[in-house]
Amino acid sequence: MLSDASMAITFLQRYHPDDWIALFLKSYASGRVGQRVLPVALATTGRIQEWLHRENESGMNLYVSLNAVAPQQTSRHRAAIRTIRHVFVDVDQRGEDVLDDISRRHNVPLPSYVLHTSPQRLHVLWRVTRFVPDTSEALQRHLARELHADTAATSCAQLTRLPGFLNHKCPTPCLVSVDDRHADQVYEPGDFPRPAAAPSSAAVRAPRLRADRVERARRYVAAVPPAIAGHHGDTVTFRICCRLARGFALSDEEAMGVLREWNARCVPPWTDRELLDKLKSARRYGREPLGGLLEEVAT
Repeated sequence: MLSDASMAITFLQRYHPDDWIALFLKSYASGRVGQRVLPVALATTGRIQEWLHRENESGMNLYVSLNAVAPQQTSRHRAAIRTIRHVFVDVDQRGEDVLDDISRRHNVPLPSYVLHTSPQRLHVLWRVTRFVPDTSEALQRHLARELHADTAATSCAQLTRLPGFLNHKCPTPCLVSVDDRHADQVYEPGDFPRPAAAPSSAAVRAPRLRADRVERARRYVAAVPPAIAGHHGDTVTFRICCRLARGFALSDEEAMGVLREWNARCVPPWTDRELLDKLKSARRYGREPLGGLLEEVAT
């Protein structure tokens, strides 16, 4: 299966010509990552597309920021978001059922695009204007709850997979395709349901946010091959501990709850004491930015 650069270019050209975007690359096999923040006009050139094609062929997964980033930034963190270009939901199961649900709702407009990222997994996008980060995130949380989508993937700094390239996270790499259902339509806040006011108490929000973080870490670990003695098992285990202790910022108790299912597949399994020691070493010596995966893309 081959990538389709024309599909990616057409998608990118739907952003404003003056926008800057973040391109994020990640290998789930090796842990290698890369990121470039650049103008849309540069991202659509043959030179950049050829580079993306080579990286994708080598096993890198390709993502793009859903929203425009301020020029000259070096990352896509929330404070760097300049303009909201999309409202979205990340649908990780029953994709076609969710689309049917959207079509039946009188107060939810038809999607601008549907990205098919893997079987029954979708990213549903609406092109928008006159949104600010707070209102877009409130709406995305509301839609995720209503549509039973991923409630952790609601940051305005979120990424989506770049259509036209292969998703290497699948057991068999599959092409990420885009259905331009109503690509020319641009929606405003009044076209969507008005979310209920968010609770003001941090004590109310914290359990939900913590549960979302642990669930995302659990899904990440479920896709990681087990550590096998004699096949760099120690390195694999330290790397996954870095992801949990630093990338997802889990406590030792939370990380151990996530690790135990994965550890049962390891040959031989690690003891709890060994895993705790690795988590402490990862937290102390790992290079992963603390909380660096909390804005990770849905898969």
